[in-house]
Amino acid sequence: MDSTVGQNSELQTRVRQQEVAAELGQQAFETDDLEQLMHDAAVAIAETLDTDYVKVLKLLPDGDKMFLQQGIGWRNGLVGEATVPADLDSQAGYTLISEEPIIVDDLRTDERFSGPELLTSHDVVSGISVIIGSVEEPWGVLGAHTTERREFTDHDVNFVQSIANVLAAAIKEVNSEKQLHEREKDLKETFDRITDGFIGINADWTIAYINDRGKELIDLDGEGLVGRNFWDVFEPALGTTFEEQYREVFATQEPTSFEEYYPPFDGWFEVHVYPSASGLSIYFRDITEDRKRERDHALFRTLFDYSTDAVFVEDPRTGEILDVNDTATRQLGYSREELLDLTVADIDTELPTMEDYQAFVTNLKDDGHTTFDGTHRRKDGSTFPVEVNVSYIELDQLERGYVLALSRDVTERKRAEERIRETEAALERLNVATQELIDAAPEEMRLRTADIAQSVLDVEYAGLWLYDETIGELDEYASRTSPEIDPDTVQLPTNLPERVWQTFISDDVDIENDVEGSGRETGAAPLRSRVLAPLGRQGVICVGSTQSDTFDDRLVDLVETVATTVETAWNRADGEAKLKQQNAELARVDRLNILIRKIDQALIRAETVESIDEAVCEHLAESALFEFAWIGEFDAAGDTVAAREWAGIDGTSLEQLITSEESVWCESQVIAAVRTDEVQVVADTATDPRASSWREAALESGARSCICIPLVYDESIYGVLVVYGRTPQPDERNVDVLSELGETIAHAIHAVETRVTQRTDSVVELTLQTTAEMPLVRLSLETDCVIEFEGAVPRDDGDMTVFFTAKDVSPNEVMAAGEQSLVIKELSQLAQQDTGSKFKARLATSTLASNLLEQGATIRSLNIDAGTATAVVELPEAADVREFVEGVKRDVPDLDLLARQSQTRPPDKELRLQTTFKQRLTPRQQEILQLAYRSGYFESPRVQTGKELSDALDLSQSTFNYHLRGGERKLLAMVFDHDPEA
Repeated sequence: MDSTVGQNSELQTRVRQQEVAAELGQQAFETDDLEQLMHDAAVAIAETLDTDYVKVLKLLPDGDKMFLQQGIGWRNGLVGEATVPADLDSQAGYTLISEEPIIVDDLRTDERFSGPELLTSHDVVSGISVIIGSVEEPWGVLGAHTTERREFTDHDVNFVQSIANVLAAAIKEVNSEKQLHEREKDLKETFDRITDGFIGINADWTIAYINDRGKELIDLDGEGLVGRNFWDVFEPALGTTFEEQYREVFATQEPTSFEEYYPPFDGWFEVHVYPSASGLSIYFRDITEDRKRERDHALFRTLFDYSTDAVFVEDPRTGEILDVNDTATRQLGYSREELLDLTVADIDTELPTMEDYQAFVTNLKDDGHTTFDGTHRRKDGSTFPVEVNVSYIELDQLERGYVLALSRDVTERKRAEERIRETEAALERLNVATQELIDAAPEEMRLRTADIAQSVLDVEYAGLWLYDETIGELDEYASRTSPEIDPDTVQLPTNLPERVWQTFISDDVDIENDVEGSGRETGAAPLRSRVLAPLGRQGVICVGSTQSDTFDDRLVDLVETVATTVETAWNRADGEAKLKQQNAELARVDRLNILIRKIDQALIRAETVESIDEAVCEHLAESALFEFAWIGEFDAAGDTVAAREWAGIDGTSLEQLITSEESVWCESQVIAAVRTDEVQVVADTATDPRASSWREAALESGARSCICIPLVYDESIYGVLVVYGRTPQPDERNVDVLSELGETIAHAIHAVETRVTQRTDSVVELTLQTTAEMPLVRLSLETDCVIEFEGAVPRDDGDMTVFFTAKDVSPNEVMAAGEQSLVIKELSQLAQQDTGSKFKARLATSTLASNLLEQGATIRSLNIDAGTATAVVELPEAADVREFVEGVKRDVPDLDLLARQSQTRPPDKELRLQTTFKQRLTPRQQEILQLAYRSGYFESPRVQTGKELSDALDLSQSTFNYHLRGGERKLLAMVFDHDPEA
């Protein structure tokens, strides 16, 4: 066997030993079962070193003997029972005394110590013994023995020692969770060493071996690295500290260690490099977290010092202060070093003696923590109140307890509490005064205001300045001083009247805590502080003190509270008047609603245009809200309007009102309403220049305002409604309601004019089919599902909202396909049913359904399957089927007519209701009701809310609710107010 093979074998043996140590180290991290760990360690040593016996001896407390805690190979009954001497009578004892690992080549001839009965009775010849734990405080001895003579190497000793270190570290970790910093550092270094990554490098820089930890840290691409050139693998290390150190060890054959950052791994590494004749052994571990912990420790100390509470760490036995933060030094006036030389008794006036402190600690141990108010003494001898939160903390790893105290300076809190008590007393006085003001008359309130302000605020002076509307000036009306001051001696600032006036007009509180310019007459009591608080349009309250800096935020707030209370009481009468006005307004709104409801009911019953005109005019004229009304017919050829129905005015007066010179009349508000399709308002016929030609006739008829409403439906003008009000400046809500009424009237007229054609009982049923790539057809193909059309609602922006049910497909697939579509702007699932999933979609292009509806068809069914759409529609019997089909084909060229047959609709069935629905509801009402129904608004629970639907329509929720309720009201009127003869 050549030297290289021998070296590799030796290296592999060393690597195996490292791996075994690492595995035991990992086990030590993860378990607190020492017995199992010791047993597994004994087994690992016996298998790795091929020894007959392994023993784990624990040094007993008296130090004379060691106890066989665990072992391998010994006769039954010895483990857990046998002991050996801890002196020169045993190899283990000699190991403790010599304080270093002991190798025995032949126990029979070794003269350093005698063989104990445990070894001799088992024919032990050779062995290794190492100390478990530190030399100063050994826990015991770890030994491995053979029955045949054997020479153990230094590597074998290091291996056994590393296992002993693992056991020692585990013993310390289990028995003490936290240790002193130096002991933590030792334990950390031990575990770091046995969990290192390892790379063996040959002299030609080829990688000979990598352990599992090394692969985990560096083999990022998962490829094998053994046999590859080290610098090819770690090319980024060229020119760095890594290359410099590795080549230095190669050259000098001296081991080294260093820490360095490696950018490709974004981490810091601790590296130990050992030379050998065949190459390098590199042990490395990731210390990035260690670096972070160092930063965290520095951060903790920074946060500790920046705490707004003073923090004290105390010795519960002596009361000595062991540590403090910067806040404690600032509060007490000591340096940190000075505080660490003091005890709690030096700063806490509540615990002046050691006996007091010990008694306090005894109680604290029972409770664990407590909070109390106390007093601390500063270095200069002054004291201040504190709130102290104290906890007793026991740290097992340090085998002792500590007292942690957090002290908060509560000087301001105590002051605030006192101010709160004063405020509560003032508010109680104000509450009593308020009860007096509730039923007080205005004159009594004027007389009592100064008294109330002075007594509630407990100030030396209070005065009321009233505003006289007749002359527009402010004067002091009444004043009150405290009993300790002669009212005649109070001297007001010379500029007070000007400041009072400025407060009144600005409606802002004016505060001055150091009044200058007051006289200093003998016996005078000048105001040095004062506050001016406005009382709305009533006047100003002035409160003052003969002392400077009297009015802090608390007292100013009280002044404002008093002023607000007085102003509220003063405005009580105004409030009652406003309440009456509001009640009158509610009554007016109620009358308006009743009027519109009556008109709606009349429109539902009307069968002719004349009956519509008559009902509208009569209801408007009979209302207390309006004087009279008329409906005019627009002549497009002559650009004129002629009255076709009126009420509340006789025909002669109306003729005088609307007859004028053609040039003036063509520019009138009536023609403007027709031309612009917008409501026109003459707010005051007495002043509006547009009323100049008919002003006299209007005023004689009692008309002070005029509203012109165009009657427009589907871009067709059905006349103009002109309503005259009894008062000028008509309410804006009246105008809005009448505007909506105009749409309703126009729709009703349209319905009456087209009702004859809608009453037929015969229809033509057509079956149509197409494979045109319409939006829903494409969606059916992409998701391989069947789609059933439910309904469609056109939108104002030109888009179409459609409702459909998708069968034999998951909702997620449909949603995913919809998101990829360019023509489907919005897609949402409304419900999951047994028959399929119900959806709502907003489409940017025309659909088959929209084309059919635009051509006047009624869709009975529309199904899409495998890219083919089949629709069954109905047309009136008199409709031109050819013209209908050609009209649809303009947008759907490949449309096929599969079947045509005549059908007779059952009377008084759903079709009659649908026709009535379309006749009597405005298009907006139809749109909103259908969208609400299709979207699940009427389901319980609701699928979509009114807010979501109004947002979808780009309407305010109030407008949405108005149309929805109007449509519902008309539908209910069709049921409950239906005239069988109509």
